[in-house]
Amino acid sequence: MNLSYMRLEAVRLLRNKRVVIFSTLMPALLLLIIGGVSVRGDADAKKYVMVSMALFGAMTAAVSSGGTIAVERGLGWNRTLRLTPLSPAAYVLNKVLLALAVGVLPVIITFAVGAAGLHVRLSAAEWVLCFVGAWLSSLPFAALGVVIGYLAKPDSVQQVSALLNLTLAAFGGLWVPVDLMPDTLRYIAKLTPSYWTGQVARSPLDGGHIDTQAILVLAGWTVALALIALRRFRVDTARA
Repeated sequence: MNLSYMRLEAVRLLRNKRVVIFSTLMPALLLLIIGGVSVRGDADAKKYVMVSMALFGAMTAAVSSGGTIAVERGLGWNRTLRLTPLSPAAYVLNKVLLALAVGVLPVIITFAVGAAGLHVRLSAAEWVLCFVGAWLSSLPFAALGVVIGYLAKPDSVQQVSALLNLTLAAFGGLWVPVDLMPDTLRYIAKLTPSYWTGQVARSPLDGGHIDTQAILVLAGWTVALALIALRRFRVDTARA
């Protein structure tokens, strides 16, 4: 991991106000709308919605990071990287960790809105476990963002990222609980990484329970997507 490169990339990513605003403010706004209107008076439902929206924000921030990669490819930045000591594995790792770091802000804001605006009350352990779960479970989406950055064109990467992110959120149970879905959609949901991220992030609400199976599945998704990202980087730079 190259700390200097990480610092420069973080500053550049945070300058993208559209991504930062959408990934941080949209989940909080949705929380106020859904939690304050649709599930008014249902404390458990408010907890579910708060954690789900925090996770959606972290996912959005992580996947959106792929936009910078597509722009770099369009500018021929990969050719320049070939002249630096930065290895393909280090490059992919830096991008994934950067996306994960950016994803912490939406979780903080959404949890703050839930506590102050909707009066969500959790134990100290539940706050910590749900926070860590919502943040770190977005890791496979950070790797997915890198993959999208190498597959999509610069002028379409944001649209592709947004569409895929919204689709995964819908099928993964962030908008509607999976238990309320038809059997077919319930089966499809379990094939998506977003379903398992929700299981990790919300499982502490069930008496502090940690879903070990979900963590293992997410680890598998992360490794698989990271390997695909690494492969795409090598192919792209070799072509350059």
